[in-house]
Amino acid sequence: MSFRAWQYAFTNGMDCDEQKEAYYKYAIPESKLIVRDTISAAARINFNKPHVPLLLTSGSDDHTIPASLNYANYKQYRKSSSITDYKEFKGRNHFVLGQPTWKEDAGYILDWIGKQQIQ
Repeated sequence: MSFRAWQYAFTNGMDCDEQKEAYYKYAIPESKLIVRDTISAAARINFNKPHVPLLLTSGSDDHTIPASLNYANYKQYRKSSSITDYKEFKGRNHFVLGQPTWKEDAGYILDWIGKQQIQ
């Protein structure tokens, strides 16, 4: 992945020096099989099947998996009787754990998990 593609897909909106540091630290060559494998028939989801509590999260500035896509998935899951929630983090891109707000985001998720009655 080129640095320009990395900037668009993962670190958009971040300081250029932070983007470069993350690129050289985390970007690694991959075979592109990941993308192919995730769109295969094996990846089909039965949204109505009961499941453990599920929190779908998104970043409002994510170019790789836009918030609108995550929200559309959430709406599909709402048809099941299982607990399903959605949270959009404003100003976040796809590089969730590389942003200064990662502790705030993780705290929200941890709090959500603590509120669930898993049986």
